[in-house]
Amino acid sequence: MAKVRKQSKQAKRNTPASASKSFRWRKSYNWVFLLLPLGLGGFYLSQLEQILPIRTIQLSGSFKNLDQQEVESTLQQYLGQGFFSFDIHHLQQTLHDNSWTQLVSVRRIWPDKLRITIAEKKPVARWDEQHLLSDSASVYQADTGAFSHLPIVHAANHPPAWALQQFYRLQARFNSVDERLMAMQVDSRGALDIELINGLKIKLGRQDIDHKIDRLVGIYMQQILPRREQIQRLDLRYSNGFAVAWKKEALQGSDIVSIWSNGNV
Repeated sequence: MAKVRKQSKQAKRNTPASASKSFRWRKSYNWVFLLLPLGLGGFYLSQLEQILPIRTIQLSGSFKNLDQQEVESTLQQYLGQGFFSFDIHHLQQTLHDNSWTQLVSVRRIWPDKLRITIAEKKPVARWDEQHLLSDSASVYQADTGAFSHLPIVHAANHPPAWALQQFYRLQARFNSVDERLMAMQVDSRGALDIELINGLKIKLGRQDIDHKIDRLVGIYMQQILPRREQIQRLDLRYSNGFAVAWKKEALQGSDIVSIWSNGNV
């Protein structure tokens, strides 16, 4: 009886250890079953890359200033790459590297096609001699020589969006006298200078811009336009009037004064 009881105690001591080993073995075995489908799935996808290469790239968009042949040459390297494995973000960044690119859309079309749409920047002004300003207020490098017909819009120490907004606001005021702005520049001190398409230069300074523009527009048709060919520049930085810089030929044999006060115009 004592021997039997001893064996029973031994059995009791062995049972938990066996169960623990069994549990650990089953736990590891379960991980094998979990990883096996993932491995098979990865192998299956790797095989798909071999049998599903990109065969067609469909390109659309505006190519007024973008070089379409250059874009197509860039896309050639993606033909034959795996439909799933090719780096779509790298492709988008590569196309964005062109300074004329505004937006890029890349879509996979099952089973072997890419559809790429490119939106081109639309220039509305020249920022300086080497950069253009787009309608979305983006400043980008470009050959400005082919865009001499565009106005100059530049503002030191101000965001391009602010400069473009000010330009449109001023142009709206001069529309009432049938004039177009050809330049609007703000220097580092905040002083504003503009130039009309007819060549008339106007200095506005830093303060009371709206009041000065209203005063000029109010007399432009009656007082300025008839003398336009004689005037070189207007200076509106005065509180009670403005200075007129006359052309040399207009001053010969003339007693024209250089400043008009509000009471004389």
